[in-house]
Parts: sequence; structure tokens; C-alpha cells
Amino acid sequence: MKRTASTLTALLALVVLTGCDRFEPRGGKPLDPMPANVPTTPQYTTPDEVVAALECAGMPCKVLRRRTSALDCEAQISGTTVENQIQVLNPKEFSRDEVGDSIATWRNSGTTIVAAGNWFIRVLPNDVPAYSIKIAKAVGAIVLPPPYSLPDIPSTPAYRSTDALADALDKAGSCADRERRSTGELLCGRRTSENKTCDASWANHRALLLVHDNAAARDDYIRLLLSNDHTPAAIVTAANWTIQFCDPAQARSTADTLGGVLINHSPTT
Repeated sequence: MKRTASTLTALLALVVLTGCDRFEPRGGKPLDPMPANVPTTPQYTTPDEVVAALECAGMPCKVLRRRTSALDCEAQISGTTVENQIQVLNPKEFSRDEVGDSIATWRNSGTTIVAAGNWFIRVLPNDVPAYSIKIAKAVGAIVLPPPYSLPDIPSTPAYRSTDALADALDKAGSCADRERRSTGELLCGRRTSENKTCDASWANHRALLLVHDNAAARDDYIRLLLSNDHTPAAIVTAANWTIQFCDPAQARSTADTLGGVLINHSPTT
């Protein structure tokens, strides 16, 4: 029978979706295993070691409160205060898949988690994945978005680079005024004056392109977009690429022309 992860009880009490039976045994049902892409290292014995790793990465995190095998700390990312809820599970008491099962409980409730080794972090605000991504990079972890269901995504056409994808988009519509981001994404095209679904970070652009290493990376990226309240209105994807659009009409046209699938997402900002 699955063991109860009792050390998580206090941490789970902080979220609205917490229930008294969150980690009760599930009558012999199998564990949700740790995702294969979660690094097995680094492993830590205390959450303070995670805080130390953040500080070594140039992201000092002020401890706010402590619990058994857990603590919450506060860091600054680009002028924004971000709270990190850190949980470390002793590998002598919990198997890797038991850690994974605890993580799955969070993700299944719509939470994005940063994870590696025998520990994980819930980064707040949780609806801005960019903060989780920066924390993950700082401590050698990966970001696990909620496991939202996705439509069947075509396996073709694939592109060797974001520039090749941009060339295809240019033929299908418009991909002028290209601007590459440090993350590897490519902004292109002009946003029409009447369309205001994109926030200020998009400036005057209306399409954001990215080529992914594989289908799993693509799916995680899409799920992060779906968990982000600041994502534009529509995503077009196929094979190894995604394009985000400010203009839903352009997204529909591009999906038809490039042979991709359209995923609608309504931002709240």
C-alpha cells in the first residue's frame, strides 16, 4: 500500500485545493512515477541546502517560515518578489516514485512544480511560468507543468530551426521585423492597432516562434503556456514547433496553411 507523505501536510494546507485526504493511501493503486526527465541529482538532505544553492546561483532567498522537511523563502526576480515553497523528502524514507507521486498530486491540481533529485519547489505567483523557469535554471532542476490534455498534434511538418519556421510563416502570412529573444524564441510580424490581446512585453509584434528538441519538450512548453495567464489568445503547433499569436484569425489561417493544430487560450490580462 502507498505510504502517506505526511511531511507534506502543512505545505498543502497553503493552497485552496488542499483536502484532508490529499495523501491518504489510495487502496493499492499504483504510484504516479517520477517523470523520466526529472534529474536524479542534485539531492539534498534539508531545504536549507536548496536555499544555499539559490544563493550560490545569485538568487538569495530570505526564509519566511519553516515546517518539517520544508520551508518557504522569498527571492527577487527582475524586481518581483517570488515565494519559493521548498520540500525535501529523505530518500531513505521515500522512493523516487513516492516523490514523483507527491509531485503528481500538486500537478494534477493545476500547479506548476520545479523538481530535481529528492526535492521540489512551488513558485509563487504560480501563473507566471517564467519565474519557475528561472528558479529551475538556478538550481539544476526542471519545470513540470500541470498535465493538461492536448489535442492530437501532427507529426509534420518539422523545421530544423526557428529561422526555417519563420521563413515558412513569412510565406504563409508575415514574419517581417524579426527579433530573437535570449530564450531562443523569435518574435515577428506587426501587431495590428485594433488587436490588443498581447501584453506590453510583445511590443509591436504579433507572433512568437519556437522550435523544440522533441515532442515531449514541445508538450511541456504548451502546457506551461496554458498555465500562464499572460499567454496570448492562440497557439499553433505541429511536429517540433509552436507559434503563439496575438491575432486569433491569423492563428487559424496559419494552422490551415502550415498544417498545424490550433489551441485556443484566453488570457486574463
